[in-house]
Amino acid sequence: MCPLPLAAAAVAAPRAPLRLLCRGLVAAMSTAQPLISVDYEVFGRVQGVCFRMYTEDEAKKIGVVGWVKNTSKGTVTGQVQGPEDKVNSMLKCSGLI
Repeated sequence: MCPLPLAAAAVAAPRAPLRLLCRGLVAAMSTAQPLISVDYEVFGRVQGVCFRMYTEDEAKKIGVVGWVKNTSKGTVTGQVQGPEDKVNSMLKCSGLI
């Protein structure tokens, strides 16, 4: 069996939306800034350490939306969307940049 490239696997796999999807989307859309979307994959010890729960809590605090899920290869993949400054803040606090 040949593994799918990450982009194809991410599209085909079911996604668990962040629980704050509606309120975060309204907050993001009410700004005058353009919205951006960033796909990410985190490697290392990220499963079994509440990384997804931490990511969801931070997204609520910052006011961004997206999804995050564990992969079968032991990584965590996701997408974060919102105004550029908030997305960058989310990526920094999650250690993604």
